[in-house]
Amino acid sequence: MIFENAWRSVRRRTGYSLLLVIVFTVITAAVVVSLAIMQAAQTAKASGLANQSVTATISMNRSQIIRDAAGSASGDSSDGDASGDSSAREAARTAMNDMQLTLSDYETYATAAGSLLTGTYYSQTAGLTAVEGQAEPVSSSSSSSDAASSSSSDSAGSDSAQSGQPSDDGQGFGGRGAEASMSSSDFTVVGLSNDEALANLGITVSSGEAVATGTSDTLDATNSDGSYDAMVTDEFAQLNGLSVGDTFIVADSAGTQITFTVVGTYTSTGADSGGSFGPGGFGQSTSDRIIVSMATMSALGLDADSNDSTQISYTYVLGSGSDYDAFVQACADAGLSDSYQVQSSDVDSYEKSIEPLLNLSKFAKTLLCVVLALGAVMLVAMTLFSIRTRTYEMGVMTAMGMHKRTVAGQMVVETVIIAVLGLLIGTCVGAAASVSVSNKLLASEISSAQSQAQQQQSNFGRQLQGGHVAEAQGTPSDTARSDASASSDASASSGASVPPDDSAADGNRKGGPMGQVTQYMSSVNASVNLTTVGLAALAILALALIAGLVGIIWVLRYEPLQILADRS
Repeated sequence: MIFENAWRSVRRRTGYSLLLVIVFTVITAAVVVSLAIMQAAQTAKASGLANQSVTATISMNRSQIIRDAAGSASGDSSDGDASGDSSAREAARTAMNDMQLTLSDYETYATAAGSLLTGTYYSQTAGLTAVEGQAEPVSSSSSSSDAASSSSSDSAGSDSAQSGQPSDDGQGFGGRGAEASMSSSDFTVVGLSNDEALANLGITVSSGEAVATGTSDTLDATNSDGSYDAMVTDEFAQLNGLSVGDTFIVADSAGTQITFTVVGTYTSTGADSGGSFGPGGFGQSTSDRIIVSMATMSALGLDADSNDSTQISYTYVLGSGSDYDAFVQACADAGLSDSYQVQSSDVDSYEKSIEPLLNLSKFAKTLLCVVLALGAVMLVAMTLFSIRTRTYEMGVMTAMGMHKRTVAGQMVVETVIIAVLGLLIGTCVGAAASVSVSNKLLASEISSAQSQAQQQQSNFGRQLQGGHVAEAQGTPSDTARSDASASSDASASSGASVPPDDSAADGNRKGGPMGQVTQYMSSVNASVNLTTVGLAALAILALALIAGLVGIIWVLRYEPLQILADRS
């Protein structure tokens, strides 16, 4: 009876009902689009790394160490700010020197992670020096050639080294302008624990074969002639006239000469290939990097157990992003203090690639709240207006014996009927528009992120060297490769897609500080599913009930005879 009367009232009051349907349709469409964007962002964040192998490293949290040292120094020093600052710097340096993790420490956390790990690998890096009349480093040969052509460039290079500014040859702060720096480390020797460590370098063998990897437990390092197998870069081999099977001589820091046999030459495009600030770069060009086995490092006394200056780069391989989160907790449970931090370039790169999508999700959430709030106010106002124009009708119905609860219930049913009609139409409109609208909004967010990055870069007043090199050569940096991999895998699982590698032409890849590049997720499949429809239905029905509740209160506060008396 109530539903029948409500339906007749809806049809009789066509103009008002149509206006209310339009309002509910607009609100529903906005709610559906907002929910679809939010769900797509949540899915991309949760499942993007679900089926992707993730690597993690442990490093010192230098910011935390400096803060702790500064706090300790300020508490102990009473001689003034200068003394306190000096004490804090000295305390921080001492702490960092004492807190270098050993290979045993890294393996302790690997044991604590247990089944979370699918593998581990590590490299150890040390510096070697050139022997007069023997192999020359690529970086120093180019520097000496430049020096011979212009004495003024020598002077400039010397000034650069003394001032601590990057030199033109890109070999780090101080470059190779100082004799002490050049003589202390001309080459970088990298020992690899296993083939996975070798694969991480992105090695492409040009001639010969890849060096055998492994420790002294699995590999005999020394050849019968007393030399050690090694791989060198094509540039190094070409400069020194070396080919597979040839030998060359270098020396360690103590001056002991070491003979290497070239088993292969290579080019590298992997994660450790870029820049002199890579693992154990020692300020050297990667063209002067010599790759050996870990067994060779041990035999030469260049491993971390024997040489304090040797650097360790230990990598943990995890099955997924969720395993990475569990690994962080496992390290903390195993005693890893806040002076260290667990990091993953894969996770960081992926989160950076979906940052515009996450920002869009925040915007959609704000839009959802605003639409629901304004919709509630508008519906309440329309309901009150409708009831005020129907007071005589309500008075007649109650005077004829209909209970006020029944009258109020009819008003609510009328609102719900109209809300359902608006929900059906609005859901269809929102479903049709959600993908295109979300992708247009995402493109706007990406453009904003790129503009912000360009603005930050222009604030330096010049193009940073790393970004310039990456763009000039047209070769994506290591971060870009990691981003592309992470984003592509996310695309497969969440319906999001990223542009191909040639998207640099579209401006989607920009050089950042020190050549860091981000490839943003360029589109998202914000399609409507049952969950979206269900949440939208709950929101719309809630608005209808709020408006109906106001109508109930308004109806119950009148008496039938008073309504008729007011009418007469």
